[in-house]
Amino acid sequence: MPRKATASQPLEKLKISLPERPAQVPVRVPKAAELIADVIRRQIVVGELKEGEPLPAEALLMAQFKVSRPTLREAFRILETDGLIQVRRGAGGGARARLPQDATAARSFGMLLQIRGATLAEVLEARTIIEPPLVGQLARNHTDVDLELLKAHVELESRLLEDFEKFGLATALLHELLVKRAGNTVLGLMVGMLDDIFFRHVAKFVSRARPDQLALNKRALANHRHMVERVAASDAAGAEEGWRQHMELLYEIITAEMGGTTVLDLY
Repeated sequence: MPRKATASQPLEKLKISLPERPAQVPVRVPKAAELIADVIRRQIVVGELKEGEPLPAEALLMAQFKVSRPTLREAFRILETDGLIQVRRGAGGGARARLPQDATAARSFGMLLQIRGATLAEVLEARTIIEPPLVGQLARNHTDVDLELLKAHVELESRLLEDFEKFGLATALLHELLVKRAGNTVLGLMVGMLDDIFFRHVAKFVSRARPDQLALNKRALANHRHMVERVAASDAAGAEEGWRQHMELLYEIITAEMGGTTVLDLY
């Protein structure tokens, strides 16, 4: 481990060579179309332009920004690529605002994981790291509505216990419900982008029809009920630790059978 510099040991004596600073750092000036796209993007994000609301006519925007039609249309293409507007050509057409969709982000994220060669084991490991603290947070901050939804879902699982395909889907939906009700927007969105992969692996795992599938379902249901009990008791530590153990068990069972599966294989 490198030694830290002290007042009696200036950097020069430690012979640390720092990269030379470039004489001139090139500065890129944004194009007019990019600046226009930034203005309209902000209007959509903060809600000044609502979902489905038409943008002002091209002539008005050209006058507002003092640009030509080609420059304005280039800005529209940037916003279309971002999924923030939809442009319809022809009579009655024009540009309308649209909000980014979770599914669009999830598809792009899933494609990146396929390209990078991510494995199912890595996806499960990521969820094992993220989900338990969220369950602990839910136990601390849950509402009556949260509890009603969780209890109703667990009861649904109990009715589907012997329908392996539907039970598998229900368990995946429980994970989705937990993350959404935990109330952390950032982590909820991050985990949500893995949901499509999570649902696909559940379907593939259940389709293998393991001889011990009913026993696994009963164990999962017992773990889910325990989690709901800990959340209802506002036992954040117990809920978090119990869900961590459940996720680790899930990881062990699935990776033992499907550990070599890549995200690409699931598609």
